[in-house]
Amino acid sequence: MWWWVLIWVLLALVALGYLATRAWGLWGQVKELGAEVRRASDTVAALQAQADRLGDPQPPVQPAIFDDPRQLRREREATRASLKQQRRARQASRRPAWARHLD
Repeated sequence: MWWWVLIWVLLALVALGYLATRAWGLWGQVKELGAEVRRASDTVAALQAQADRLGDPQPPVQPAIFDDPRQLRREREATRASLKQQRRARQASRRPAWARHLD
């Protein structure tokens, strides 16, 4: 009959050891989580300071629905011409030296 008591004591010791190792691992994970939260809060504080330093964002652009269509057309043509000129300059700079136009 005493061997039943011995089995139960061994089972309790094994269970206690298992729970202790799980608790120790959990404690390590909690410490790592605390360090990660501290690092994240430092990062958020730095980002908030950067955002405060930059100031308020620009006001949103109002849609040009009710503006003069002729003025908008002139702006659009000027923008397209500028972009076309920039595109041609980029293409010309990528050409080999022998294929470039000499002015």
